[in-house]
Amino acid sequence: MIHSVQEHAEHDVSWLAIRHPAVMRLLERELAATDGDAFAAGLELACRVLVGRARAALIDSGPQRSKDRNHLTARVPLAGTPLGDLRLDHNTLNTGMVAVRGGRCDRAMVRSIRDQIEALRVVLTPREEDAVATVVAAIIWSVLDASARALDDLLVA
Repeated sequence: MIHSVQEHAEHDVSWLAIRHPAVMRLLERELAATDGDAFAAGLELACRVLVGRARAALIDSGPQRSKDRNHLTARVPLAGTPLGDLRLDHNTLNTGMVAVRGGRCDRAMVRSIRDQIEALRVVLTPREEDAVATVVAAIIWSVLDASARALDDLLVA
């Protein structure tokens, strides 16, 4: 069965809302505006970060023709985060926002996020771009922080 890009996007957003409701609330809280462009950009990039591994697995398990057609999805620079059973909660995301706003964020990662924002088919104001970059960086920071804590727990046990 061939799925459209819209069906994949709907699946990704549904998965994100079910698996990471705190991320959805963070996006709504930080990026909601009347036109919705910043929220849409943040949602797209959050899906690339958090759903990327699941999408790559779907592409790899499909027929070769499907893999060829969807090769761009598997090569998204932000995709492929190995999350496993990791769930992000409000405290972890708020800590990530504080860390990013406090400057504890890799500059190369910020440049990569900004490049991703510029590649989207949406027009954002400079303030909206900053907000989207901050939220996505906080999500990535939170994933790394939660993964490190889970690894510490595993090594101690």
